[in-house]
Amino acid sequence: MRVLVIGGTRMIGHYLIPQLLARGDDVTVLSRGNRPPVDSGVRRLLADRRDAAQLRAALAGHSFDAVIDDVAYEPQDAQALLGALSDRFGHYVLTSTVFVYPQLDAGKPVLTPLREDAWDFSSPAVPPAAPEHLRYVDGKRRLEAFLASESRRSGRSVTIVRPHLQLAGSQTEDGRFAWFWLRVRDGGPIWLPEGAASPPGPCQMAYAGDVAAVLSAAAHRPPGGLRVYHAAASEVYSYQEYIASMAQAAGATPTLRFAPRAQLDQGPFASGGVYRVPLPYIAVCDVRRAEQELGVRFTPRTEWMPKVGAWVDAHYRSAPIPPWYALRDLERATDRM
Repeated sequence: MRVLVIGGTRMIGHYLIPQLLARGDDVTVLSRGNRPPVDSGVRRLLADRRDAAQLRAALAGHSFDAVIDDVAYEPQDAQALLGALSDRFGHYVLTSTVFVYPQLDAGKPVLTPLREDAWDFSSPAVPPAAPEHLRYVDGKRRLEAFLASESRRSGRSVTIVRPHLQLAGSQTEDGRFAWFWLRVRDGGPIWLPEGAASPPGPCQMAYAGDVAAVLSAAAHRPPGGLRVYHAAASEVYSYQEYIASMAQAAGATPTLRFAPRAQLDQGPFASGGVYRVPLPYIAVCDVRRAEQELGVRFTPRTEWMPKVGAWVDAHYRSAPIPPWYALRDLERATDRM
């Protein structure tokens, strides 16, 4: 197939581009050119997708069987792209987020597994003054609603892929996985809020290689109508099981220590008065549709954790100490709170 990937130069693209090439696809990557594509075997188009003239000029004369859009955040992002391509593509695949589900808005545990139809594309918009992460969610909701309407109106083939909230993989410095990995590796204690002691869970993650597999398989699904898939691990676990799995992969034996949230926030290693621990959300997404319809096999954590951990180790041997690890010596020296 001829596949256009919008973005594709960072974490998900690190896995997606090789997977598409392994299928024998003819791959084109469109980006602003700030980073090189992850593989030299792709065609490269340069444009700022929010500059309509640039976008039209870059895509002029090109046609594609499928478009995988990894960096659309608002309806206008998709509108501009669809307008620039006109009818010169067969299937549009969006990377969205499970944050679109209203059940997650309250930040409370969601103990019933979420199905793909748990949101009807009609949730009310978040006010512009809302926190940044809620504005991001609002943009994704409106984007999905636009695509659903466009698919019904025009018959376009649209697939929406919703990765889980906690995404782990190589080529990312966001710290959600690395925060724990570096602390497990150094053998020192890991401080957690008391509320994380037991059980709590179940929680779930998404391996970026699996998200790429869902995107790739969805792009190759026979076109037709609107379809939604989750991209997340098929395993669920407690916080302690998550850290224990990481310790097994790292060959380490960390010590978990717990203290009241208020004490952690007032302690010597809190940043800006908040001790930021990127624990996975207590929320589970049902992934059977992707398994059954797309044939995706989700990677066990015993396989992906050592690979991602090796990348983190190699990266931070030369990268500056991240701010969320800068006070680690104080954490290690603190026996009790």
